[in-house]
Amino acid sequence: MGYDAIIVGAGLGGLASGVALAAKGKKVLVLERMDFIGGRCSSKRVDGWTMDIGCHFLFGCEHGSFGDAARRIGREIKFFHPTDYRLKVRDSMLEFDWESIVVTRPGSDTVTINTGEAYHGMMDHVPRPLISLARLMMTPLLPRLGKIASPIINRMDNITMKEMLDRYMTWPAVRDFGEFFQLAGFCTPSWLTAYSELMRTGLGFVGYYKPGKMKPAELMGYPIGGLQAIPDTFAEGILERGGEIRTGSNVKKVIIEGGKAAGVELESGEVIKSNVVISNGGIKETVRDLVGEDQFDRNYAEKIEKLVPGISGFTLRAQMDSKISDLELGFNIPVPDCEEYFHELWDRRIIGDYAPPVMLSSPSNMDPGTCPPGKQIILAVGSSMLHTDDDHNKIEKYAIESVDGIIPGFKDHIERCDLMTPKTYAAFGEDDAPVIGIAQSIGQVGKNRPSSVSPLKGLFFVGGEAGRGISGVACDMATNSGLACGDYILKKL
Repeated sequence: MGYDAIIVGAGLGGLASGVALAAKGKKVLVLERMDFIGGRCSSKRVDGWTMDIGCHFLFGCEHGSFGDAARRIGREIKFFHPTDYRLKVRDSMLEFDWESIVVTRPGSDTVTINTGEAYHGMMDHVPRPLISLARLMMTPLLPRLGKIASPIINRMDNITMKEMLDRYMTWPAVRDFGEFFQLAGFCTPSWLTAYSELMRTGLGFVGYYKPGKMKPAELMGYPIGGLQAIPDTFAEGILERGGEIRTGSNVKKVIIEGGKAAGVELESGEVIKSNVVISNGGIKETVRDLVGEDQFDRNYAEKIEKLVPGISGFTLRAQMDSKISDLELGFNIPVPDCEEYFHELWDRRIIGDYAPPVMLSSPSNMDPGTCPPGKQIILAVGSSMLHTDDDHNKIEKYAIESVDGIIPGFKDHIERCDLMTPKTYAAFGEDDAPVIGIAQSIGQVGKNRPSSVSPLKGLFFVGGEAGRGISGVACDMATNSGLACGDYILKKL
């Protein structure tokens, strides 16, 4: 049977490109080497527990790329939107629930700030006519804001996040949170992350926001049913429209004939023909291994090979014997110097013998159906590197200490836990097992970001490492990459 497009890899980028094509009546075939779909945005359901494989907190949600993709196939993905955030930097704790901020420091009184009162207090110093004018102008201008700001942002491609943190965040605790938060979003240390990516991502979310129709909290959330709900929704839409999805199908090579994509050959020896091949298997790995560098101009092949991957990470997944915390989303930064901590990881490839910074959440507090009644799931993610002389498994002990530092008693109520290290994520096939394809760093963003359109006719790349003009955070960025590539193919081919 003929296919309008073959998609290599069923990560969110690959599935989103399939959604874009299938929604317009195109016949697509998705080939996935693993026995499940979704890549790092997936879950396993075992004995009543829904355990996520990768990241566990998403941006954009139903108002962003996930909702866009779902609506194209007549579907809906529901999200829980957290209202309780907890941040601990060493001994200082901050809790935020959109209505108040509670700050607790050792040896000091607890301070509670009512966010509504604080906001109105600041607005009292702004002339009313100016506020009215701003509201009048911003609503119609929001859709155009990106185009207006784009030339300014492009000039920031060579400014690092470190420069901005050093300039504006001088209090050590705030500086450390900024360091960790930007790495959690872009998976690149601050001295490499391009500041322009923060600006582009911010504008992207402004574009999602609908003033007066939604709350800002709705731009962050967790999918009901676990992370697997997203790829499953995309896959159902593809299948309903006559597409096919095969798991356990490893592509050996992309067939190139006369400088054009002609199909793929599987490890089994099966050859499948199509004039369009979309790879969600990593741009470096596709050029080097699936196609072969000899098929490309030497300068292009060398440029792709030199792309720097993002940092890798670990996920501690704990099944608790009871519900011990109401936490929805939190951060714990116990290290004395976050920047030095990331230098040890990135430059010296050292896994320290101390509790690491972690971002943690409780999926079961956001969706009780993810675990048996009376139980709880707590996840914690942090940064690491695949290539190190240290033992990855020692991370588990220190990660547990880090979670226990913000949820006292955590380690005493663990019924079962496991640790997913960079070696686990290496099974997805990308060099260095990055959390997000290539680093969003100087020289790899904006006009320098690899295009989804390859030099070979009919060959395309999607995911966290491809799509000129695509920016954002993790899964949202990968989904946008796939949708944009699918739309381009429909328009051009």
